[in-house]
Amino acid sequence: MEYRRAYFLLLAGELIWLSLLIVTPYLAAHKYVLSSQLLYRIFSHFCHQRPERSFFIFGEQIPVCARDFSVYVAAFISTIVYPKIRRLSTPVLPSKWYLVVFLFPMAVDGLTQLVGLRESTNLLRFITGFLGGLVAPFYFIPLMMASSSIEIEDCQSSDGEDIDEVAQRTSHKGYQRKEDFCTEEY
Repeated sequence: MEYRRAYFLLLAGELIWLSLLIVTPYLAAHKYVLSSQLLYRIFSHFCHQRPERSFFIFGEQIPVCARDFSVYVAAFISTIVYPKIRRLSTPVLPSKWYLVVFLFPMAVDGLTQLVGLRESTNLLRFITGFLGGLVAPFYFIPLMMASSSIEIEDCQSSDGEDIDEVAQRTSHKGYQRKEDFCTEEY
């Protein structure tokens, strides 16, 4: 049950995030200046917001670039599809090669543009970002589920092990319950 709760919280968070990406230009187009400026300011911490690299709706710029927008859209779609492909309680991460294959086009597109070999297009940014966004939940969700299935503060290692190491170990060993985790010898 706690897996479903964590999953739906993630899904709700992603939906709110995407909604804000659409609401922000809507507010700007309808002259809600203070609200739209606040949201653009918040999103500026996550993206460069260069107009030539962004999509526009309602005659206003989406508050993140085309690549970031596509990553968020694809991650949301992939999060919806995830439970139909894998069980939420499966803590095993896919091979890192999937991550490499799906992120490689985005890296090539971004790096060749960064070093000045060419200027990318918003369509190419969208496609390469979409590929990266599709794969991200298959790594993030198992780690999130592993960390939501145990109460780390109730069972810490005697040597003060770092929480990231604990989360990684529990996701690879397949611990499902706090009792499984707490019984391991350190």
